[in-house]
Amino acid sequence: MKFWVEGINVAIYRIVHEESYLTFVIPTGEVLKKLGREYPFHIKRFPVPYSAIWKPLSIRFKATDSGVETIPDIAARNGRLFFNEKAYNTLSGLLAEVGEFLPVNFDESHGYLFNPLRTAEEVDGVDRRLTAYDANQNLVNIAFDESKVGGFPIFRTELDTFQGIFCNEAFAEAYKHSELTGIFLHSDLSNPLGESYGVKH
Repeated sequence: MKFWVEGINVAIYRIVHEESYLTFVIPTGEVLKKLGREYPFHIKRFPVPYSAIWKPLSIRFKATDSGVETIPDIAARNGRLFFNEKAYNTLSGLLAEVGEFLPVNFDESHGYLFNPLRTAEEVDGVDRRLTAYDANQNLVNIAFDESKVGGFPIFRTELDTFQGIFCNEAFAEAYKHSELTGIFLHSDLSNPLGESYGVKH
């Protein structure tokens, strides 16, 4: 979807994990030990901040069905993004106002989990006319008012219980030129799987 705001081309994309890379896992034991039962970060996707109580978690990476072994620069899972130090140094400035970077450790390395805190709902950015459900009330089409959400480099929505991660043209262009790996940007906002016909980097 594309929209023009004050002469600027605004497009919204869904961020999809590239299956040719490993994805991250947040061990339950790490969360319980370091954050406690009252902060179930690994299973609770609500856009609430954790930086005040955060202690760096040790995460791990696992292969998808493709059997790959490469850790990406960025990985998307369950409403959060993993950034290695290269990706953090490249893109953190763009995202500083729309979420928080939470330090993590993995394989004797350091990185960050990005927790997006801005939502389409807070700016009345869901296009209710085009958002649709089937007869069983399953969400089948997601649509946003780009003139309202287009200012967020990254945001989420309550429509899918904050599982999807969406971005604007500014983030898309920054990622395109970054030469980073791990995600691609899909123009079908309702498709969480992101087949290969998506907008790839």
